[in-house]
Amino acid sequence: MKIKAGLYIGIAIALIVGGSLLAIKGKDAVSQAESRKQGILDAEQKTIFYQNSPGSIVEVSVAVGDSIKQGEVLFKVKSAEEGETDVLAPEDGSVNRIVVKPGDQIQLGMPMAVLQKNNFYTDLYIQESEIQKLKVNQSIDVHFPYLNHPSEVTGVVTSIAAAPQFASLRMSREKGQADLNMFLVRIAMDANADLLPGMTAEVKLDEVTD
Repeated sequence: MKIKAGLYIGIAIALIVGGSLLAIKGKDAVSQAESRKQGILDAEQKTIFYQNSPGSIVEVSVAVGDSIKQGEVLFKVKSAEEGETDVLAPEDGSVNRIVVKPGDQIQLGMPMAVLQKNNFYTDLYIQESEIQKLKVNQSIDVHFPYLNHPSEVTGVVTSIAAAPQFASLRMSREKGQADLNMFLVRIAMDANADLLPGMTAEVKLDEVTD
């Protein structure tokens, strides 16, 4: 019994010491969770507005979900002033939504379609104590932990701004604690075949050097 008791005590001491060392190094579960910032992957979108003389839609050359290249014909429009003209894709991407159909009358400035650009981004809320690790135009690794084969891509910090007031965690001043201010950080990255809007994107701040 004494041997078993000593063994249990030894194991307990080892666990306590090991946990303390991990905590000091920032590798305990709580620290690791705090260093991992997650956001939702989203895609930049662009609305195409009609820019020519009033007319009618003659042809819709694409469908929702189609991949398109810059300069590709999206619509054909016939107007009294200009005859038949083409509306071209302003950049590469995919068709997210089509607003018009053949036969519709269209005026200058009316929306025609929404394109999903080949650029993804995620927005992260970062605490004031950690924001010094990040700078605009800084390259940073972005992880996608819930893919079947967890993926990592290189992103770029495109903006850092004070988060809206609702994102700040208000603490009790009676306890001598100040407000915890948050910053909204946007990280952009190129699209690839593995990624889809709506996926969880993760940045590990403990991988970022000051």
